[in-house]
Amino acid sequence: MTFLRLLSASAHQNITYNCYQSVAWHDATTNSYDKAIRFLGSNDEEMSYDNNPYIRAALDGCAARKGYQKTILEINTPKVEQVPIVDIMFNDFGEAAQKFGFEVGPACFLG
Repeated sequence: MTFLRLLSASAHQNITYNCYQSVAWHDATTNSYDKAIRFLGSNDEEMSYDNNPYIRAALDGCAARKGYQKTILEINTPKVEQVPIVDIMFNDFGEAAQKFGFEVGPACFLG
């Protein structure tokens, strides 16, 4: 990984959050990002909406908390040591009717 990072100018990784009445990124009911997913990068840096400008929601269907939806988060970063993601912290769970699942896409390094 070190050699790959040395040869790369940026890195990319997608995370898909499948939800049922659960927020992944933006919470439209409170108009906040308080329950946004948090990521732990390969460099042990914690990343989320409040501290990383390189994460964006390509699709945020979970924001409305209505039925089955999905949110696709894209990490496009010049800090190549941040990917691949090594851990994810979910913040909107525990209510009786909530469900979620997730898929972590491959880390791509670009020269």
